[in-house]
Amino acid sequence: MRSLFNARNQFVNISMINIFYNTNEDRMRSLWRIIITTILIISLTIVWALFFQTRFMITVGLAVIVPSVMWLVSQLIEKRQFEQFGLHINREWIRDFIAGNLIAAAVMSIMLITLLFLGFAEVSAFTGTWYQPKFVLALSQSFILMLAVSLWEEAYFRGYLITNIKEGFHIGFISNKSTIYIAVVLSSILFGIAHSGNPNASLFAVVNIILAGIVLAYPYIKSKSLGISVGMHLSWNYFQGNIFGMPVSGLRMNETLAETLITGPDLITGGQFGPEGGAIGLFGLLMLAAACHLYLAWFYKK
Repeated sequence: MRSLFNARNQFVNISMINIFYNTNEDRMRSLWRIIITTILIISLTIVWALFFQTRFMITVGLAVIVPSVMWLVSQLIEKRQFEQFGLHINREWIRDFIAGNLIAAAVMSIMLITLLFLGFAEVSAFTGTWYQPKFVLALSQSFILMLAVSLWEEAYFRGYLITNIKEGFHIGFISNKSTIYIAVVLSSILFGIAHSGNPNASLFAVVNIILAGIVLAYPYIKSKSLGISVGMHLSWNYFQGNIFGMPVSGLRMNETLAETLITGPDLITGGQFGPEGGAIGLFGLLMLAAACHLYLAWFYKK
């Protein structure tokens, strides 16, 4: 009887270990790695916000905190190289980053031209102070802000979550290809949920944000680099908000090169959430995916 009791306790102990620790990989399981990393990021961001309470400084802080925490956990609990998260900065990464910016800038320009052609928007004014140092400084700060947003969101939602969720679904009956699909979809849903609390967010807008997450994940999956994703994310936001003066995920930019008035139906234009909240946003995402695919087919032939 005592031996049975000891055997049962040993079985329970082993089961508890297996829940938290993957003995085959000799590291903590992916769910707990994600939870620990997320808690660390949130905690450090709260501490940072106590000292720097402006939106600009909090966002820039996130761009430092998120990659730093990812590097730390990669050494301590992930047991992998930090570069596996897609942040290996080299010549190819910079090339991809530039290409991503050009693709998104072109797509956002086509979206605005389409809205103007349909009569659903009008450029009401161009600022007359673009040459003044104060205005140039304001646009430069907005560029840094958008760069910080793009960097930390892509690092966390694409580089970190996709990598860990994919590994977490490495179960016997699930193929490696299926784990990638699952990871991309789940991380994109979390990306959409994270934006669901933005001003004027509708169900259509959240679905589009989820689809945007899938589009942004595509180049990361194919190239193992976040260069294209960060670049597309940056110029999509910057041209939408600071260059053309439209809302970005429900937020209005203070300094813009132009002021665009959205007049068409919200279902098409996205209304006060911005173009990414309507059918024009879906059209833009399809163009983004197609252009991205052509780029990857050319530069990543293997």
